Amino acid sequence: MTGRETEVGELVAALTGLEKGPGRTVALVGDPGIGKSALMWAVAAEARAAGIPVRAARGRSATASLQDGAPAPQDLREVVARAAEGGPLLAVVDDVHLLAPGQLPYIEQLLQATAGGQVLCLVAYRQRQLSAMAAETASRAASDGLLEVWDLGPLSPEQAAELLGDHPSADEICREAMGNPQYLKILGAHGLTGAEAVTAVLGELAGLDPGALALLQAAAVLGEPFHPELLAAVAGQDTAATLRVLDTLTRLDLVRSAEPAPHLAVRHRAVSEVVYERLAPSRRTDLHRRADAALAEQAAPVSRRVRHVAGAADPNRPEHVTILIAAARSILYSSPAVASGYLKAASPLLREGEEHWHEAQVLLARARLLTGDAAEGRELLDALRSALPGRPGEVTALVDSSRIERRLGRYTEAGALARSGLAVLADQDAAIAAALHAELADHAYDVQEYETCREHADTAAAIAHRYRDHVGEARALAQAALGYLFTGDVTTAQARAAAAAELIDSSSDTSLLTHLDASVQVGMTEGMLGRLLDADRHLTRAAVLSRRTRQTYIEPQILTVLANARLRCGNLDGALATLAQITLRGDRVVSPAEEAVSAMVRAEILFWRDGAGDLEEAEASAARALAVCGDTPTAWAVAVRCFHAELVLRTGDPARARWLLTEAAGGAELSRLTSWRQPRWCDTLAQASLAMGDPGSVEQWARLAERCVGRLPSPGRNGFALRARMRAHAARGETEAALEKAVEAFSDFSLSGERIEACATLLAAAELSLHTGRTQGVADWLAGAAVLADQCGSARLIGDVSRLRSRLADRTGVTDALPALTAREREIADLASTGMTNAGIATTLFLSVRTVETHLRQVYRKLGVSNRAALTRRMLDDTASRARQAGAG
Repeated sequence: MTGRETEVGELVAALTGLEKGPGRTVALVGDPGIGKSALMWAVAAEARAAGIPVRAARGRSATASLQDGAPAPQDLREVVARAAEGGPLLAVVDDVHLLAPGQLPYIEQLLQATAGGQVLCLVAYRQRQLSAMAAETASRAASDGLLEVWDLGPLSPEQAAELLGDHPSADEICREAMGNPQYLKILGAHGLTGAEAVTAVLGELAGLDPGALALLQAAAVLGEPFHPELLAAVAGQDTAATLRVLDTLTRLDLVRSAEPAPHLAVRHRAVSEVVYERLAPSRRTDLHRRADAALAEQAAPVSRRVRHVAGAADPNRPEHVTILIAAARSILYSSPAVASGYLKAASPLLREGEEHWHEAQVLLARARLLTGDAAEGRELLDALRSALPGRPGEVTALVDSSRIERRLGRYTEAGALARSGLAVLADQDAAIAAALHAELADHAYDVQEYETCREHADTAAAIAHRYRDHVGEARALAQAALGYLFTGDVTTAQARAAAAAELIDSSSDTSLLTHLDASVQVGMTEGMLGRLLDADRHLTRAAVLSRRTRQTYIEPQILTVLANARLRCGNLDGALATLAQITLRGDRVVSPAEEAVSAMVRAEILFWRDGAGDLEEAEASAARALAVCGDTPTAWAVAVRCFHAELVLRTGDPARARWLLTEAAGGAELSRLTSWRQPRWCDTLAQASLAMGDPGSVEQWARLAERCVGRLPSPGRNGFALRARMRAHAARGETEAALEKAVEAFSDFSLSGERIEACATLLAAAELSLHTGRTQGVADWLAGAAVLADQCGSARLIGDVSRLRSRLADRTGVTDALPALTAREREIADLASTGMTNAGIATTLFLSVRTVETHLRQVYRKLGVSNRAALTRRMLDDTASRARQAGAG
């Protein structure tokens, strides 16, 4: 039972201890849907399985609970009589708050009988609905020691997330449901359990008279806190009568007080949704029409009327179209899915060419793009451009069309559309011109025309600046930074990127929502310039905003770029978890670039993590990425092919890797790669050539890398060139010079935060030293590599450290039986080997039990043991080894 395991465990333990007595009564208290009944029936199932009789009653003559195995309701007096006979027995009384006053004495008798016999008694009630007499009974019983009161609180965020599984809106539902399992299931429409939760709410409505049900329906249609007079107007009832019925609904906890007084509201949106969804269509429309009329009479703002206008749109009321479009315009970026619904409601009220028709079509297409429905957005825009050929109104449609075509991987078409937009535009300095130039900059970047990219981006930034569009300016500056970087001007690239970051940081969330791609562009540019922490910060903010507003079109790109930044920082678990957040509907068009790059990033993460089955999954993921690339000549496709070649090298086939990489990169001059990209792949080619015993090629690649960084020095890039030179020295037997370059490369990678590359460099230096018979400094390099490998969570790097430590021990005679453990892990392993429990270790070291368990799992993995007995033997071996070495010394 999700989230109630502790309570179930304690009550089951109480069941097994009934023979020892005395009896025990526990009151389960909490809001409707919090899980009181489910907990009772879970314990009842355990009792029956153990052969313990169960007797149950409830405070109303309703049908039996829908919970599996729930006992049939029985008369409360029978439960009391059975408890008086003694046990063992489980007595269950649900819905005590609904007991008639005359039945409360039976509860007191049950508590007395439980205390004197081998009985576990569970009673459940809602505190809000408990009568004064019942509350007094419970209070007196608690004071007398006859009753334990357990207040069942909400599920934790982690438990709520577990209940929802991989629901695409899990975060939002968790926030709104506030940990209530019933609300989580209703809002998440969670299969059979969701249906059960809905049925439970409907059961609360079963006894309502028609007037009370009508008022509750009107409140559900309003969908917001309401004044009683407004509710009376919507329901078509007298105000005085409405107040009397509201008192009844409040006592039943279906309606609660809300701010500001005397406003009221349905208990929770989940309850309101259940009521609303079961309204007959004609009744629902009529209530929406009444609500709109009442709010219009009060001169309520559009934001309050629009829900009802959408629910009862009237072609004979022109203001309805105005309201729907105005509301859609105002929430387009904060709630694009809702805006799309308003625009759909407006569409039947409009004829082609009428006022608002053009704007409605553009807004609907943009809403489709924002929510990921690019194909439908494209169809809408195609129709719109056909209706407005060559007219200024076509320009806005051309901007969105270009974005959609680029997203679908149609780069030539995207560029043509953006150029058409500039040709149609009369005023080349208009605000929309900035968007067109930004589109052309993106197109030029895609096809690797970086000077053109730089020119269009600078133009877009200047126009956006004049029109005070700070977010648009930030996006263009970040685009320009890449254009300058890839054409050899690092200084200007850094300045443009810094200016873009400052604009993003000073922008409100509301401003960013109109251009979330600006945050993505800034984060991607910062990652390429080695500012990985800044990139993580900007991309994380964009991811939060995307999820909150459901701008799902950009979510895969944000998360892919963010995962890559975390991979480069060595946060493998964080990178993999980031990719796991990407949620795609089956009917949604995915950008080929996003699909291929995310698959290749995943492959690299899995390779370095190297858990069970990770290598096979990494190779399959890389194959998927290649399949998506096809023969596409774009920059992202070239990068994917290069990374695939690197994976081939790392899995032991240097000859094939070198061939694949030179083919992907355009031959011996790597002509398909910019000077900024070349050093990394030169180092990979140098490594492959060294493994093949081809020193001439190693020197060739090292020189090319050095020429590139000479023209374009950049943190991280320099490290690749230095490492390529290390390999060239090694190929010629110049070990001392090679190790000097390795130290310089390590420093450069460390400076840019590239933990995996820094660790790999230390390992390469250690391997080179041992290969040439040197041991000086190797232990220190391996110690540093061990720390980095552990920080990254890379079993592959940890394994390489262990392998090289064994080789070092063979040469020096000095061994360390526990080479890969951190100081904390050694501490915990020492205590565990003494027989101390996890709880004891946690108390001793002032840690949580969960933290101890996590560290022990790491210890088992690193040492290749599966249980405490094996760990103890390993620790004893270490102690003996140290003693022998000390004696030899």
